[in-house]
Amino acid sequence: MPKILIHRAALSLLAFTSALPSGFESALTTIEARNLSAHVGKLASDEFGGRAPGTRGETLTVQYLAEQFAQSGLTPGNPDGTFFQEVPLVGYQSVPSIEVDAGGKKLTVAFPDDFVHDEVALRPHAAARNAGVVFAGYGIVAPAYGWDDYRDIDVRNKLVIVLGGEPSGPAFKGDVRTWHSTRESKFDLAAAKGAAGILVVTDPAKSHTFSVFQTFAKMEGNALKPARGKSSPLVCGLITLDAARRLMTLGGQDFDQLQANAQTGAHAVATSAHANISVKSRLRRFVSHNVVARVEGSDARLKSEYVVYTAHWDHLGTDPNLSGDKIYNGAIDNAVGTSQLLEIARAFAALPHKPKRSILFVAVTGEEKGYLGSRFYTQHPLVPLSATVANINLDGGNVWGVTTDLITTGYGMSTLDEALRDAARLQGRNFVEEPIDDGSLYFSSDQIEFAKSGVPAAFPFSGSEYVGKSKEFGEAAWDAYSKNDYHQPTDAVKPDWDLTGAAEDAKWLMIAGWLVADAEQRPEWKPGSEFSRR
Repeated sequence: MPKILIHRAALSLLAFTSALPSGFESALTTIEARNLSAHVGKLASDEFGGRAPGTRGETLTVQYLAEQFAQSGLTPGNPDGTFFQEVPLVGYQSVPSIEVDAGGKKLTVAFPDDFVHDEVALRPHAAARNAGVVFAGYGIVAPAYGWDDYRDIDVRNKLVIVLGGEPSGPAFKGDVRTWHSTRESKFDLAAAKGAAGILVVTDPAKSHTFSVFQTFAKMEGNALKPARGKSSPLVCGLITLDAARRLMTLGGQDFDQLQANAQTGAHAVATSAHANISVKSRLRRFVSHNVVARVEGSDARLKSEYVVYTAHWDHLGTDPNLSGDKIYNGAIDNAVGTSQLLEIARAFAALPHKPKRSILFVAVTGEEKGYLGSRFYTQHPLVPLSATVANINLDGGNVWGVTTDLITTGYGMSTLDEALRDAARLQGRNFVEEPIDDGSLYFSSDQIEFAKSGVPAAFPFSGSEYVGKSKEFGEAAWDAYSKNDYHQPTDAVKPDWDLTGAAEDAKWLMIAGWLVADAEQRPEWKPGSEFSRR
């Protein structure tokens, strides 16, 4: 018997004897590769124009998602009786400039070659003159680890330069990254301290992050509408290693020595340099949408609690300045994940016996612009976060067939690991029970906004052991996608794709969601996790 048939036989024999109710298998079989293919073909079509928020592509996308939820028999997820949650955004196209002076010696930090912005002050024109330049180590304040890179220095109205990541060795968690290492954490902290700007040092030779943000910088950025009276740095972004060295040298400092000292928690250093920062922006205000649907639970006591599935529907839109193909179709990222969300929702709605807890499906906007839809949702939840027991996020689906192994980001952080493991076993598949990276991926999609809000959250996906293919196939396929197609117009539907794996993964995540929704005990953060329920 071929391996794929063995796999499916194991699914039939194991899954539906005790852990799952009568009728579950029938609902599960409605998740098919052909349905996923139809959704992906629609969402990633040129007609949808790359699904950028605030465009015709958004209108087509959110209408399609709402129609699919309705046709599947789901209840609108907004208490106002609609499938939509309005998310007020600001679109901006910005050109920042930084001119530095130290004792009459001048340096231009050139945009976008030396630095790129991630966030800017949302004003048509913003400027800071004679802002002192400060090196602030890793830009981290973490009392739990006895760390404070801002100790004994005032960075109000100053340009702060910080290292990427966090100190290596035993100071934090060794080889496992914490939230403090992310640029989002560093930006938020610099904003709270009143900095005029913050730039995180990155080496373009070692990471593609800088080139990705150069692409973003040429396009419209999006941000949540700022709260009234809230101030923010003029520019938050990345600076190349070479430019940071030149800047520190101009300010009378040795960058390599500063970098070495930062490992030991040395105090921030004020340089002799001062910067003139200017940001000119073209702004537009618009309303984007999360698309939300619900399946009500069956238990009178527990149906007011929710398991929340998320997937981001947005991508990068269309860039008229590109030569050739101008549309970022976003097929893998994230038409596939959104399609899995639709099919999992359809299958839950088809269950003759619903789980004890309710299920909420949220197709979120603005993930590509900084998890904006999920951040807005956690700030304005449609069901209380205290009643939200778990988040399962789908982002970047598998298109190359079925894998025998399954993995998750953030392994070891919450008891969602056990639900994912048990669901994999019920499918006759292997769940890899160990971390898959240094923790970086856990901070890189919508689940992080739920985790920051105290909700146990998981970002699971296929492994790399593909049925009927060589051991090297899976890793090579994902590496090629990352190198050639990620955030490129070439992330489009390919004729050789096989979505049977995406269908099997959606079934796995449906089973996992059921196990969580029907259990008496809620998922919990494990000891040592930096996130805890508020």
